Amino acid sequence: MKLKPADGRSVRDPVKGTLLPADGADVVVDAFWRRRLRDGDVVEVIATATTSSTKATTASITAAAATTASTAGADTTTSTEASS
Repeated sequence: MKLKPADGRSVRDPVKGTLLPADGADVVVDAFWRRRLRDGDVVEVIATATTSSTKATTASITAAAATTASTAGADTTTSTEASS
């Protein structure tokens, strides 16, 4: 689980002996970290779906463009055949 210090708090990682970084760190949740969570000393860092969402949107746009290009090519061929 990724945890970061709550605003205005500093929390020492008992395993590493260093302060938990402000942007958070992956920790093995044990009794120590559960107490820190319960007491409000740390908060869980929730992964944002922005990256996944952006990738999905990009894939959708790419697929739509490919379909449009494919359809446009098919329409042109059909129009040419109809004219002949």
